[in-house]
Amino acid sequence: MKQNNVFLFVFLLLLISLNIFADSLLEQGIKEYNRNNYNAAIDYLTGVLVADEDNFSAHYYLGLSYLKINEYELARNSLEIARQLSPGHYKVYLNLGRAYYNLKEYQEALAVLQEAEIIEPNDAQIYNVQGLVYMDLKDYEKAIENYKRAADLNPGNYYVLNNLGYLYILNNRYDEARDVLEKAVNLNPPVAYIYNNLAISYENLREYEKARQYYQKALEVDPGYEKARINLERIKDL
Repeated sequence: MKQNNVFLFVFLLLLISLNIFADSLLEQGIKEYNRNNYNAAIDYLTGVLVADEDNFSAHYYLGLSYLKINEYELARNSLEIARQLSPGHYKVYLNLGRAYYNLKEYQEALAVLQEAEIIEPNDAQIYNVQGLVYMDLKDYEKAIENYKRAADLNPGNYYVLNNLGYLYILNNRYDEARDVLEKAVNLNPPVAYIYNNLAISYENLREYEKARQYYQKALEVDPGYEKARINLERIKDL
């Protein structure tokens, strides 16, 4: 009887030690993720799962880390497990949608993003990713609808505004593109293609001086941005 108690004590001590070890690895893995050290994060988080294969946070952050290094199949696999472990966590659905989008599995992306929207209807990121999906599917009206929703929820996000403006350009709606992209550049984004897109809007509206101004601004932000250089050269005498 005493021997059984000893075995039970040793087993419980080992279990506690494993849990403490797993918690330590998880904490370090999340720290490395937040430091943008994604490969190091993956190493730590994989270690967590050796000790605790059902650890939601390890699977979730592992999925995020794989997303950051463009390993989309691995991201999808980790986030699918996280979804099973915590089906009410909307950010799992959001990031799983990103993984499916990058894998060009568009219907799967829309399905999980719509689940995210049901749980948290006021996160602009959900509508931005849905906009990307619909844009790839060439369903421009639904893409515009989602980008407008994202822009309403987060008017300070110049990437969302640029996506909406770019869609207007694709649909020859240059007045609307100009208005949205003006809002984006007023946020002083360090992103050359946003200025380039605004210049395209002005060029198609035949406001060539404004177009030259923003092509030049794109080149100031990124002197190696070849598209802006070609565009500026094309209209230099107009």
